[in-house]
Formats: sequence, structure tokens, C-alpha cells
Amino acid sequence: MIKKVDIAHAGQSPEEALILLETAISTAKSEPNVVAVKVVHGLGSGRIAEKVREWAKNQEGRFTAVIPGEEYDAFNKSAVDMRSQLSNKKDRDFNNRNPGITIFWL
Repeated sequence: MIKKVDIAHAGQSPEEALILLETAISTAKSEPNVVAVKVVHGLGSGRIAEKVREWAKNQEGRFTAVIPGEEYDAFNKSAVDMRSQLSNKKDRDFNNRNPGITIFWL
């Protein structure tokens, strides 16, 4: 299962959004059926998206892969491999090049 977490639509600061992100990732890692976390960070000013992706780079080795939404498609090997672990493969963001999300493959 892909767990979806929206961290950008409550009007919080980038720092508060990162706290929500860390909490969501930590919680998801303890849930047995969760394969990945889809983080909705939106576009807006781009500050939260930038912070999320910067945070992901600083977490190198913690995740199997981090897939930017604009690369979440059938041409991305990590995206395809991650999706092979899902029982329900329906996901409206797959192949839609959505820069407002980032996928964390646990």
C-alpha cells in the first residue's frame, strides 16, 4: 500500500511540514502493509517542495528510493520496481508527472 500524507495544505511553515513528514515516515515504517509514502507537498511558492527534497537528499540510504512526482512513471525503474510490490496498483499520480508530490519507497 502507498500511504498518502498531505503536508502542504494546512498553512504551516516549511519547518512544520518537515516535522509532519518525519512523523509520517516513522509511522509508516512500522505499518506492515505500507510499501511507500506519497508526500503531497504541493507547488505553491515551492518552499515546502524544496525543503522536502533537500531533506530526502540528507536521508541518503534511509529509503530504497525517493521518486520525485515528475519522474513517477513507467520509465523510472525505481517507480516500476516499487509498484511491483503493491497489490492495488491504481494511483492517479502514476504517469502524470505531478511535481507536487514525492514518493518515498521504504
